[in-house]
Amino acid sequence: MNSVVDHVAILVEDLEVSSEWYITTLGGIITHKQENYIRLKLNNTDLTLLNSDFITSKPHIGILCENIEDLPENGHKVMHRDGTIGVYIKDPAGNNIEFIYYGAI
Repeated sequence: MNSVVDHVAILVEDLEVSSEWYITTLGGIITHKQENYIRLKLNNTDLTLLNSDFITSKPHIGILCENIEDLPENGHKVMHRDGTIGVYIKDPAGNNIEFIYYGAI
């Protein structure tokens, strides 16, 4: 598997204020918006802003899996509402890493 960073997810207190800042400062473009998060396309990756009030939100680095077989067998598997599949594991330092598969989306 080639490791490609798909996105970086960070916690923010106010989705609208933060998304406007990233749009203005870095030229981000909103590609997906839900009640608890906003995904922005930057030049070379996506930035996901997570509402810090949403209990299950955790900052993480998303690693793209081109094939469903590339998802780790260990870890916490999540079927996201947008149809993607994520498997969350921790690196040795305790950082959250999401392996994400987009499927036919």
